[in-house]
Amino acid sequence: IPQAVCPPSAAAAPELGYFPVTTNDGDVTYYVPKRVSRKSSPQAIELATILKEKGVTMYGTYWSSDCSRQKELFGVEAWSIMKYVECSPKGYGFQGPKICQDIKEYPTFKDKTGRVVNVRGERPLDFLAQQVRFSNFDPSSEEELPATECGTACKLPNR
Repeated sequence: IPQAVCPPSAAAAPELGYFPVTTNDGDVTYYVPKRVSRKSSPQAIELATILKEKGVTMYGTYWSSDCSRQKELFGVEAWSIMKYVECSPKGYGFQGPKICQDIKEYPTFKDKTGRVVNVRGERPLDFLAQQVRFSNFDPSSEEELPATECGTACKLPNR
């Protein structure tokens, strides 16, 4: 009985933080980031709502660990509110290079006027809250996200 062999990228997908998905005809493979797994705090949901109302979009890539961590900071419920643009041509949902042409580092947050709210790298939610003048945001009620290899840590909601 022949055994099915998993492609190396599929076997490593959980560690990489994204998964290969091939179209039915086998013609194209896209990469889908892993799903956000943390529960959002009420204030993270409120922040995401304010960001959406102000027309703030996160530009990122499926392969960026900073993007993955930024999504986890928001949590499932808050992340579902956010507007996101995939900037990698192999990423699921990529809309073409023009929409990301001035984005050089990830994640980058921009408002509807094109003003950059955050350039480059994962940021604590309170940083984003300050940028949009959400003064009731309390960083002490957010739980720490485990440190990365470079030793940084951000905060996640307490449960």
